[in-house]
Amino acid sequence: MQRRHFLYSSSLLLLSPFIATLSACSQTIDKNKEIIVGGYNETDDKGQRLDKYGVLLVQPNSDSYSIISDFNVPYEVHLATLSPDKNSILVCSRKPGASLLKYDLNGNIIAELKPIKNQHFEGHGIFTLDEKYIFATASDYEKGQGKLLKLNSQDLSLIEEFSSGGIGPHELVWQSDRTIAIANTGVLTHPNSGREILNLSSIQSTVVLFDSQKEEIIHQWQVPQPGLSARHLDCMDNGDLVIGCQYKKQDQRPACIAFARKKQELIFADQKNEMLHWNMKGYTASIKSIPNTHQALISNPRGHLLTQWQGITEIENIDTPTEQLVNTLPLEFGKGLTISQDGKRAWVSKGAGELLQLDLSDGLAESTSIKIKENIWWANHLG
Repeated sequence: MQRRHFLYSSSLLLLSPFIATLSACSQTIDKNKEIIVGGYNETDDKGQRLDKYGVLLVQPNSDSYSIISDFNVPYEVHLATLSPDKNSILVCSRKPGASLLKYDLNGNIIAELKPIKNQHFEGHGIFTLDEKYIFATASDYEKGQGKLLKLNSQDLSLIEEFSSGGIGPHELVWQSDRTIAIANTGVLTHPNSGREILNLSSIQSTVVLFDSQKEEIIHQWQVPQPGLSARHLDCMDNGDLVIGCQYKKQDQRPACIAFARKKQELIFADQKNEMLHWNMKGYTASIKSIPNTHQALISNPRGHLLTQWQGITEIENIDTPTEQLVNTLPLEFGKGLTISQDGKRAWVSKGAGELLQLDLSDGLAESTSIKIKENIWWANHLG
């Protein structure tokens, strides 16, 4: 497979969204198979989004999807994610005033944590593997400080809060069994101003490693370009991080994919590929590493692209970065990503309620797009 293999075949894009039928809600789940969780906005028949929100839990079959659960939630969903034991769903929102919520698989609420005074949640949370705790990102909008919250996973009660090491923390992932990687966007907002960026001229983003046992930050990378905001990230098999940034100004389109390894500066991918960065519109969304490959997929709903990237070479102290773009696929409104545990299949949520399945064994090929539900618009991520 060539490192740069541009797939523009319309056959990948125009597959019927009704290739397979959906089975009805079954309320049962095979925990040994892949499970996909996604939040959504309801829409009217013209596609206009309504102030009605929900969560879908589906299981892929050979030629269909079983809907395990479909239930309403009170707030716009950013991420809905399944607990390690696959018995509950954590629902995260970024909206000021929105609670962090936990549901069982039938949509019954188990626990709720309302925002702490002068704080709002930042849309992401992760379980510890033993499922005793949840870590979630939040912001103190009065002090302009990012927070990492440690919660009891059973009732979502606050145990302790820590500094996130920056402003506007967003996605967080496990970098090891005890270390959490956090993307601090550097973006300052306030509920009174909605999503208006209050520090556009001084955005300074960081990515940090937080030791959950020592309960302290043990490493930090600084994004060198002001205005370039690290937002999403994932950890590859060897512990390296792949980071997706968003450029908040309009004067240029810098490289917005970076790789992080301790004791090295951030390495930005394909810095000279100006056409790609303009096509991406300075924006990245969901990131998922591909198991057993040292590669990652990144969605770009604004540029209508899905890209596949190779991680950092094992050779250290090199002058020329060797990470490269492996594949790119034109894809309208591709948003959330999830990948099978064996790394052979991926699923992408597409705008108006479709799921696209990709075969990763030979590039981004043999895709099948299926409409999961009418009159919905997917949230930003898949759990």
